Amino acid sequence: MQVTTKSNLGAILADWLIRSHTKEIWSMTAKSGWHKGAYIMPDGSVIGVPQQPVLFNGGSAAANAYTVSGTTESWREQVARLANNNPFMMLGIATALAAPMIGIVGADGFGVHLYAQSTAGKTTTADIATSLYGKPDEQRLTWYGTALGIANKALAHNDGLLSLDEVGQGANPKHVHTSAYTLFNGKGKIQGAKEGGNHPLASWRTVAISTGEKDIPTFLMEAGIKINAGQLVRLLNIPMERAKTLHGAENGKAHADALKRGCREHHGAAGREWIGYLSSHHEEARQAYLEAQSRWSKLIPESYDRVSDRFAVLEAALMLGRVITGWKAQDCRDVLQYIFNVWMAEFGTGNKEFEQIVEQAVSFLNAHGMSRYAPLPYDERDLPIRDLAGYREKKGLHDNDPMIFYTLPATFKQEIAKGFNVDMFADTLVKSDILKKPASGRSYQGKTPRLKHLGGIQQRAYIMVLVPESDEEAWSSHVRAKTCCLCCLIFINCMNYNYFCF
Repeated sequence: MQVTTKSNLGAILADWLIRSHTKEIWSMTAKSGWHKGAYIMPDGSVIGVPQQPVLFNGGSAAANAYTVSGTTESWREQVARLANNNPFMMLGIATALAAPMIGIVGADGFGVHLYAQSTAGKTTTADIATSLYGKPDEQRLTWYGTALGIANKALAHNDGLLSLDEVGQGANPKHVHTSAYTLFNGKGKIQGAKEGGNHPLASWRTVAISTGEKDIPTFLMEAGIKINAGQLVRLLNIPMERAKTLHGAENGKAHADALKRGCREHHGAAGREWIGYLSSHHEEARQAYLEAQSRWSKLIPESYDRVSDRFAVLEAALMLGRVITGWKAQDCRDVLQYIFNVWMAEFGTGNKEFEQIVEQAVSFLNAHGMSRYAPLPYDERDLPIRDLAGYREKKGLHDNDPMIFYTLPATFKQEIAKGFNVDMFADTLVKSDILKKPASGRSYQGKTPRLKHLGGIQQRAYIMVLVPESDEEAWSSHVRAKTCCLCCLIFINCMNYNYFCF
């Protein structure tokens, strides 16, 4: 075959195509994932039998990552077997199995963020997940970049797994904030075309597995960014635990090394077989999802319906995916119940936000209580205080007697409650006995004692009390009592399914 640049030959080719009277219509797409009943991998290979011929004309920098090494059987032996009975490693594989399934069952895209301060195996778990489809090292992406860049990555992984490693390493919190929403919203920005009108709106479905040393809300809060509740159920933040079932390995490191070696030498084949299975078992996938939805909706209170949907997808993927992993059905259900309870303990009861608010308030008082709060009674001979935050007053003569901080409204709203709704923040502090609300009225603001240096006037202030160290355990018990009711409800529901929550 020869290639020519002669322009007149284009007309000859067009004339030949018209005269050939071919009735075969081809479908062209630049997006990977499900198309016309078949699945197009990012490298352009087609899995399954399409309803009509498909031509992939897209391109992705990630295409080279989707190679095959070993077989499904070797992956099952060298990766899935070693991950079995380790909840977080099984969760990683569940996210990978769920990725091409959400488009079939009509579920929304979502993500799982695994976090831990130490080397608990976060990256190894993500590599186990990505090994299903190709080389883990080349599939591993980062949060470092713009929201548009993350959106482009999601588009390149449509109906697939997106692996984002180490949220805290160089990532811009503002970009992470917008990316976390954009990623699972499934739609890009509306962009105008220079010739008029708009470019077609980019859309995608993806399941992401993310890792980091901190949970996303804490990472953002430290930068003064408040994450909304909707984002928390789009990207489930789950504290990571080390693998405990080592399958004969001498220690945790040896187990992790064996898994890394397994992922490096055996990858890609299992994922292609899984997608091939899904391409001819759409109805079974939908039925598995509906059954899991029904089970989780009975198990979880209605207010957590979107979270139950995420776990239903993961369960359906694990149950059907046993044709690939070889795991037992009960193990698959039990591991997700365990993961759900871990998530519930951190985020499901409102515990996490409650703790973040209290920590933010107490940290401010610890940092500035002595330097920016003028002591009462105020002595005008004292040096003036820069950036006055309010006034402090010791109630009693003993060390364990409380210190009262009369905080000026501007300081409370702009600094202490930064990143939160002020009234919600204040209400949480009232419930934790850090903020004293006036007995009458709906306002959270009280008044200072009469300030002699200002002519005896009283100023409006948020009256805060720093909890003495000796009372910390009592306060912790108080917080636990306020947040355990929902956990008890979950426990009772779980017992109906013979699962244990704690």
